[in-house]
Order: sequence, then structure tokens, then C-alpha cells
Amino acid sequence: MIIGNFRFEDGSYRGDITTLTLHRTNVVLRPTSKAGEREPDYRIVRETDTGTVEFGAAWKRRSEGGREFLSVVLDDPALPTSVNAAMFIADHEETATLVWQRGAKKAATPEAKPARSRSRRAAVEPSPRPA
Repeated sequence: MIIGNFRFEDGSYRGDITTLTLHRTNVVLRPTSKAGEREPDYRIVRETDTGTVEFGAAWKRRSEGGREFLSVVLDDPALPTSVNAAMFIADHEETATLVWQRGAKKAATPEAKPARSRSRRAAVEPSPRPA
């Protein structure tokens, strides 16, 4: 599912992110100066009249088929968990598309046993009093 469209301008990707519940304009993927291998290649920020807010990061990756893309993580205190997405850059590198896909549901593990329900009788009868 496409959730964002961006253009490459002045060394950064600029665009919007839109879902049914989220709409952010003026989103910028700004390149970073990496001090370590695990640090992101881009910081994701939103520019407003009053300042800049950071709400994500992106790392350069290569698919098994050899296609380059950005692995994107968006986060917000209002979200129950972070959002993982991928940004695919068009062949001419002037535009990019942010894509999100819901993860597969996890299958129940055999070790997990359902909680035992108490019988109605046990739940209604009072426990015996000590003598």
C-alpha cells in the first residue's frame, strides 16, 4: 500500500505521508553524517513554521534481487508501535514512493496453552472457613 510520495530536491527527499488516520505534509528525509555503521542514512523530519520535528529514520538497503531501497521506521508517541515501511526510488531518482504492508499474523505456538477457565460452580461457592 502506497502511503507516501516524494521528490528529490536539494539533496533530500520531500513529500507527504497519508493514511486513513495520518496526514503529514512537508515531510523531509534528510541525509545524515553517519558516525557508525548502525546509524541511519536519513532522518525523517517535518518542517513547520515554528520549527522542525523528527519522527523517523531510514537506512539504505539492497533487496535480494539487487534493487536499492530505504528501510524506513516512523515513530510517534500517539502510535501503539512504530511503523516499518520501505521507500522505493524511481529509476531516474527524481521521485520515490513510500510503501507499507501489514505484517503476517503470527501463528499460535504449540507451547502456548489457553488459560483454564474455572467452572461456574467453583466461582460461585464460597471457600471453606477455617475452624
